[in-house]
Amino acid sequence: MYKTTYGPNYDNPQYVKVIGDIQRIELHRGCIWAKEHDYCWEPFENTDYLVPEIVRNKVQILDMNFLQRKNVLDTIRYLGLQRVKGKVVRYECVCGFDFRFLTQEIADTLKDARFENIRLAWDGPFSDQIKIKEAIGRFLKSGYKPKDIMLFMIVNWRIPKTECERKLDLMKVWNVKVCDCCYDGGYKYHVPEYWTEQKIVEFRAKCRKHNQLVNFGIDPECYPRI
Repeated sequence: MYKTTYGPNYDNPQYVKVIGDIQRIELHRGCIWAKEHDYCWEPFENTDYLVPEIVRNKVQILDMNFLQRKNVLDTIRYLGLQRVKGKVVRYECVCGFDFRFLTQEIADTLKDARFENIRLAWDGPFSDQIKIKEAIGRFLKSGYKPKDIMLFMIVNWRIPKTECERKLDLMKVWNVKVCDCCYDGGYKYHVPEYWTEQKIVEFRAKCRKHNQLVNFGIDPECYPRI
């Protein structure tokens, strides 16, 4: 199994590392969906870790399912109180949030604690659209802007390309960006399994174009003919 070199190895102790101006930490390990999702490398058993000393003003949390942590609201509030050299700390949950655990109180608290670059996981079917929209609504209500929000989806997995394209259509309506994550091992190491190589390449290009449209409001690669 391919394992990332910049995040936790689940055979090792809690991951805490400083890379330049960024501190990367692991606070929770385990996912209750791990036995159902073959793209998830997390162990099924859940483990909470103590919050390490925060030593950088930019912190990336690498947990696959941060919101499964017990007393997660207390943890978020504690993180929001941290200061490094008298300055506030800003946080980013790299692997995204599970909409099934998100409440309005959690969204409000994440905003208060300066969590940025909000990511939601839409790994499941298109039929989860209402639940995903409700989760986005919670973040908008808490003060985030649509462009602050990104949605994960799994490429080259059991959800077919046509269904993922329908997700992209809705993301355009919602004006949120996409994080496309290629099963298994990312785009660099992927092997066509559920999708063909052509479908993988085509969809990656569509995701890139989608994010350009959201970021710029136009297609920045389309120039007028002279």
